[in-house]
Amino acid sequence: MTKYLTLEQGIKFPWQKPAKLWYGLWLLVPIIGWFALGGYWIKIIKALVAGKNKGLPEFGKFWDNFVDGIVLFVKILPLVIVVSLLEHIPLIGEILQFAVSILFVPYLLINTVITGKFEESFNIKKAWNIVIVKKFADYLIVLVKTIGYVIVYGILSIVLVGIPCLMFGEYYYFCDFYAKNKK
Repeated sequence: MTKYLTLEQGIKFPWQKPAKLWYGLWLLVPIIGWFALGGYWIKIIKALVAGKNKGLPEFGKFWDNFVDGIVLFVKILPLVIVVSLLEHIPLIGEILQFAVSILFVPYLLINTVITGKFEESFNIKKAWNIVIVKKFADYLIVLVKTIGYVIVYGILSIVLVGIPCLMFGEYYYFCDFYAKNKK
């Protein structure tokens, strides 16, 4: 089994450079702030996959993040629509949507961000091969750590401090998994 980052490392991740949690305030600026945060999320994903997990990256130029966020939105919108439509399949739709959302969507989103290619958001064959065929046990451990992370920062969201931690670190373990299992 591959050695992955620990739950403790993930919980500490947003706090290694706590001043950068203030970037989450862009959430309060409708639409343009949301797209800018989407662009910043791309920076976080790329940094984590590159092994730079010692704190959040610099926010950089607002409008560069804004444009990157719009581009990401356009690239992943078809995936979001397809996954949403799964719910409407009689009898098994909701189960299928849930399974696809937890087993494939994180890998496909990261793959799309890293490759920069629209078509990678639908590379189900690659995701299936890595997540299900080759590394299913590892992926389940990553999923459990992510659930733990979300629980901790979900509770801390009550006092607001958990909100930026959730936004910026939710994919911490998925990025580590992706980095160690790209091929």
